[in-house]
Formats: sequence, C-alpha cells, structure tokens
Amino acid sequence: MAGRKRRGWNKYIADYDKLRMFLRYISYGCYHKQYLARQLGQSARSYEDNWARVRSFLPEDRLQAVRQGHREIHSLKGDSYHSAFNDLARTYAIKSLKSSSAFALLCLLQVFSGKVVRSSREDRLADAVGMTGANASAGDCGAADDGRDFLDEKTLLQYELVPTDRAFPKRVEDISRSTLHRYLCDLTDQGLLERREESGRYGYRLAPDILGGLREDEASALLAAIAFYRNVSLIGMPGYFLEQSLRARYPAAPCGEVPCQFKHMTITRILDDDVLYALACCIAERRAVRFRYRGKGVVAIPLRLITDFESGRQYLLAIRKRRTVSKRFTIAQSYRIDFMQEVQPARTIKNQPDVTLPERHILRLAFRYDDERGRDHLIYRIREHEPKAVIRDDGLGTLHVTLETVDDLKLMPWLRTFYPTVRVEKDGPAHLAERMKIDIEEALKHYGIRPALP
Repeated sequence: MAGRKRRGWNKYIADYDKLRMFLRYISYGCYHKQYLARQLGQSARSYEDNWARVRSFLPEDRLQAVRQGHREIHSLKGDSYHSAFNDLARTYAIKSLKSSSAFALLCLLQVFSGKVVRSSREDRLADAVGMTGANASAGDCGAADDGRDFLDEKTLLQYELVPTDRAFPKRVEDISRSTLHRYLCDLTDQGLLERREESGRYGYRLAPDILGGLREDEASALLAAIAFYRNVSLIGMPGYFLEQSLRARYPAAPCGEVPCQFKHMTITRILDDDVLYALACCIAERRAVRFRYRGKGVVAIPLRLITDFESGRQYLLAIRKRRTVSKRFTIAQSYRIDFMQEVQPARTIKNQPDVTLPERHILRLAFRYDDERGRDHLIYRIREHEPKAVIRDDGLGTLHVTLETVDDLKLMPWLRTFYPTVRVEKDGPAHLAERMKIDIEEALKHYGIRPALP
C-alpha cells in the first residue's frame, strides 16, 4: 500500500441499502458471525465494522450478545408491548452522513437563521422610519419584505460560514458551487428551506415553521394521531422523526395510550422504507422502476404494494417484460421488497399496458398424522389458511391436499410450520420439493445433525 493514503474507519453508514440484509439477519438472533459473513459475501472484518456502526447509534438495552460454545451471536431486542419506537430510525437518519457534510449543513442553517434575525431587526428599523416619513408606500414595503430574506448561491459562497476570527477549516474552504447546490437541494427536499426562481437564479430562505405556535392540546392530539399512523402505515420512518420533533418542542404535551398496537411488529419494519418510498413515488408518478433482484437486473412497471400479514412480508406487484430483449411489458409478477436493491425510477409510462395475469395451477401436498386428534388439528389448520383446499384422507395416516396457487414459493412460510410432516406429492413441482429439503437440512445442521435426506 506504499504511496496510497490509508482511509480511516467511518462509523457512519455509507450505503444503507447494503446494510439492510445485515440488519435483517442480525435481528433474527440466530446466526453467528462466520455464517453471516459467508451468507452476505463479506469478510469477518466487514461484519465487525458493521456491528460497530450499529452499536454507535442504538441504545445498549436494544442490543444483546449470546455465546454458544466458541461462537458469539449478536442480535437486536424489540418489545412491541413495551415500546413501539424503532431505534433503527436513528441509523436511517444518519445514512451516508459524513462529518464534513454535517458541518457544512449546520453552517448553512446558521447562515439562514442569522439572516432571519437580521431581517426582523431591519423590519423594526423600517417600521420606525416609516412612522416618521409618509413617502414609503405599502407596495414598496411589501416588495422589500418579499425579496430581501432570500439568498442566492453566489451570495452564500461569499458568506463567512463560521462567524469567528479563526481561520476557516479546510472542509469549509473546499465546498464548490456544485456541492453547495446539492446541499441546498437536500435541505429544500427535507422542508427546511424554501426556494424561488427569479431571473434565472435560485434564491433560498428558511421555510415557515409549521410546527410552531401549537397549543398544548393541539400538540397532544397530533402526537396521538402520529402514534396511530406510525403503527398502521406501510412506511414507518416519517412518523418516528415527526414524533421526535414534536416531543422535543412540546415536552409537556401529554400523549395517551396508543389506540392500536401490532403484537408481532418486528424491529426490522423500517429497513425497507427507502425501497417502499421509491416504489410509492413511481406508482404515483406512473413511472417504470429499475432494480436488482436476486442478483439480476429488472425493469418493470409497478402497480401496487402488498402486505402479507401472515408471513410478515411486503411485495410489489409489477409488470415485467416477457424477455429481456422485448419492448412490451405484459407479465404480472410479485417481488419481495426485502430482496429488492438499487431501486431507481425509470422512464414515464404514457399508456397502461395489457397485463397477462399469472396462471393458477394445481399443487398437491401430503400431510402425515399420528392419531385422530392430530388429523382433526391438521384439517383445522389447513382450512384456516386454504379454505378452498380439497382434503382426502387415505385412512393410512396421510391427508392428501389439493389446492390452487399462483406462486409455490409464496406458500413456504406456511409450509415451514408443518415440518417435517408435510411433503410434495410425486407429481408436484420439483423446485418446491427441493426447497423444502434444503430447509430441513439447514435446520438440522444448526442443531449439529448431519442428515442424509432422500
């Protein structure tokens, strides 16, 4: 490494999209470091760095480590009965944040805040002058007030970002016009700044404070509404930050019991907010979307987002091309949100294409039971999930079940609850039988058993 500058370790999350699967596996609490590093294609050093980043921002009472032999298993703790707050929101808030970027953003906000203070002082002086002279018309005052608190990019580049007599830090001196423009766009998108265009130039000022001036009862009602929204909404991240801002501004405002709570709301709920928000925007704007799915590039037209509460998963129903070289989107397909990465909007869709609905096919399964009571319990569970299934008892301890399905693998979370008493009939899909065999072998290996399944 001679002649190359060694980069220091950055505790901030550089790419949240790459950390999603790491956090998801960690939250399960059953995988050790060597297994996770192998599954994610990372080194043990990368695992340690990612775990150190998580520990930097999550409270200690949400982290736990358990030793099994010589292996240490890290995991996250979440109790929906105790608290619905998801501490992973903190890791989401500081994604891609660097010390130089944070310093520049804070300096810009200080400049705009100082401009507001000076503008209010100038308003008082102008009012005093207006009381003594009658030449200033109301229109002149309105015009002056309308434009003087906006700052353009050229003016901001000339500002002393740090009001001190000491020399500027190098990271401030190195800010270019394009970097400044990017920071201003980020602050505008977050609702902190207001932008207007005049004579081909952009001007910026602090946005109005929509949370200021609330009465205590109004803040309390808003907190209760946010708590409800946070528990039932598809995207969970915005509710956490809005509630945090309100509690910081109105600490005395009471907030009663949450009107609803999901028992099995996992701590990983926030991990897919980036993807969900991007897909929701593409659906609203009628745009195609480009992403990577199980290592392959996909271009599709998103139709709707689906939450499967039984499996605890979220899916995207989209229209893809029949083949990569095709020009038309015709095939409807579901994609698991947690497997989607590098989601980016594509071109606008002018006309809704014709959709070829997925074909339903017959799936035959066999469930083994030991006694009459076990048979009745099996029938009840099968009817609960698949009420239209046809069940036949051969009288030899096996229930033969026939049902219709579109996606065999979508039944996997349900079928795993019947292991090892369920199997695919001989004429069934080979890929589903192979997947079930791999599941059982992997589970037995975790218990130190080396099976030899047929």
